[in-house]
Amino acid sequence: MIPSSLWIKYLPKDWLAKHCTSIPKCKQAHAVLLRAAFFHHNHFASKLLSFLAVSPSGDLNYARKIFSQLDSPDVFIWNTMIRGHARGPNPSDALSFFDLMVHSGVGTDHHTYPFVLTACARLQAPRLGMRFHGETVKAGLESDVFVLNSLIQTYANCRCFDAAHKLFDGNPSRDVVSWNVMIRGYVHGGFFQQAFDWFEEMKAKNVGPDAVTVISLVSACSRLGDLERGRSLHSYSSELGFLTNNLKLSNAILDMYCKCGDLVSAWKFFNDMDDGDSVTWTTMISGLANSGSFQEALELFGLMQRERVWPDEVVLVIVLLVCAQLGALDQGKYVHLLINRYKVKRDVVLETALADMYAKCGALDFALQVFEKMKERNVFTWNAMIGGLAMHGHGERALELFERMLNERIVPDDVTFIGLLSACSHACLVNEGIKLFRMMQDVYQIQPRMEHYGCMVDLFCRARLVQDALAFIESMPIRPNAVLWASLIGACRALGEIELAEKASKHVIELEPDSCGRYVMLSNLYAGIRRWDDALEVRNLMRAKGIEKAPGASWIELNGTVHQFVAGDRSHLQTNEIYMMVEEMCQRVRSAGHVSGTMEVLFDIEEEEKEHSLFLHSEKLAVAFGLISTTQGSPIRITKNLRVCTDCHSFLKAVSEVFGREIVARDRNRFHHFREGICSCKDFW
Repeated sequence: MIPSSLWIKYLPKDWLAKHCTSIPKCKQAHAVLLRAAFFHHNHFASKLLSFLAVSPSGDLNYARKIFSQLDSPDVFIWNTMIRGHARGPNPSDALSFFDLMVHSGVGTDHHTYPFVLTACARLQAPRLGMRFHGETVKAGLESDVFVLNSLIQTYANCRCFDAAHKLFDGNPSRDVVSWNVMIRGYVHGGFFQQAFDWFEEMKAKNVGPDAVTVISLVSACSRLGDLERGRSLHSYSSELGFLTNNLKLSNAILDMYCKCGDLVSAWKFFNDMDDGDSVTWTTMISGLANSGSFQEALELFGLMQRERVWPDEVVLVIVLLVCAQLGALDQGKYVHLLINRYKVKRDVVLETALADMYAKCGALDFALQVFEKMKERNVFTWNAMIGGLAMHGHGERALELFERMLNERIVPDDVTFIGLLSACSHACLVNEGIKLFRMMQDVYQIQPRMEHYGCMVDLFCRARLVQDALAFIESMPIRPNAVLWASLIGACRALGEIELAEKASKHVIELEPDSCGRYVMLSNLYAGIRRWDDALEVRNLMRAKGIEKAPGASWIELNGTVHQFVAGDRSHLQTNEIYMMVEEMCQRVRSAGHVSGTMEVLFDIEEEEKEHSLFLHSEKLAVAFGLISTTQGSPIRITKNLRVCTDCHSFLKAVSEVFGREIVARDRNRFHHFREGICSCKDFW
């Protein structure tokens, strides 16, 4: 057997550099060096550190362990460690390594200062930048182009543009990198027009922009939402060939189209890209999610899996948010499985998204399990769980969790109190809500926003304290919006306070003259007391203004696929079976004594026609599909874009009893768990 010390001598000179492409391979190479007693040779150790400290898929902790075992690291190894930490999550560690390097007696070179200055730029530390600026002068590096560009970048990133200008103007050998640093600094600081002005001046001075220049400017277009200028930069890049083999620029252009809301161009550009990476897929999925195209986002994520693109924590957070919006529990569970399978880094953001998804998909027990196992929780985590408990109507448990949050010394924010006040509203905890509203202002000095006022009005209205709600609205220091008045209308309608409801309706339509929901609410009010002429007048006014009622839509997930239904939908492949089940549902619940609440229908038509109209509501179609597609006894989970109507609420209670199924329905306001003819909301929603 050949001894390791002899074997390593026969390896190709670049074996270590080519072999160290992952953490497992670095560990393998590390073991080889240890066996061969070559580990303490700086030449070999530097190959390991070059990957571990600098590569995006490296490991700085592992790099530090190797570094600490070296007897006398040379300047290249010190620079590698400084460079890695300057780019890492804690740039201040790069400065610590620099100080340790100097105290160790190792001389700096013209590579050291650019890495240190990168850390200063990321830390937004202009005084430290000035310190190292002085040191570069003492070291005779004031004319080195790499050092000068790094100094310009530091000052520009720290918004010290006068100092950056002075260095730029005094730089006799400025190149395209110098111009790029200035442009990037202006973009980073939010001075977008100045960045474009520098771009024009750069071209006027016959300095040819490169792909890096365009990346900065495309980023500015993304932040501005400037589609026209973004298109122009796309064309410019194509003409000059910048897009060839430049995935970073391609990803920037794709991101620009997504953030500017041009999904048609984004799709075309995405499909034309020869070879995307995880950033490409994440950008497109994020663009779809942000535009509300949730089903398309999930479908693209499925394609990403089939293309074997490795998911990271960023795309998984986005997909979890999409699952939460759609109530796609199976897809959310699949993402949870991927997190474990790929050993994805479980930071507080990812785990909070996971808990939030389970809560919003109706699996509150799973949400609490994730929450309890988290090693780190921030205020967003607590807010997600308090909001989740509120949605499910668990007001007392939300308040208990808040007490626990305070005991763990987490300072609540304005979102915390929105969740708490919402929890009090859904559980009819009036006194507790009033106390929290005062605590928010007196103890935490949080000024109420419209959402807080809305929760308080909703609290009074759900408790049928309409006069208290009216007094609260009239005492507000800010002008109430249409949502507050709409809450009051709903409560007045339930209590028969028609005069007050009509008064509130005038405020609503005045504030939102083009909102279909407000007109429908008023029309419902008149229809409920059989004032058909008034109801018809409201509908005619809607038509005259060109306002159409937003269609009710419901979603149900089956085997990882989300199915959407709208009222009266006949587009589904199983339409005939679904409508047969609707008929069966109606017959069986009618036999059980259910009577349709036909006051929900806006028109003066025969009761039988009204009943038929109600049977076409989207949630009933979704539940019918669930009944024919799932096994007996399994729960049915649906999500609805609007508030569930009184008749559908009563109907689903009856279905849960007659068919022996649990139905979990999330509407615009909260969750409803229907079991054995009873709803978890206790008919209070």
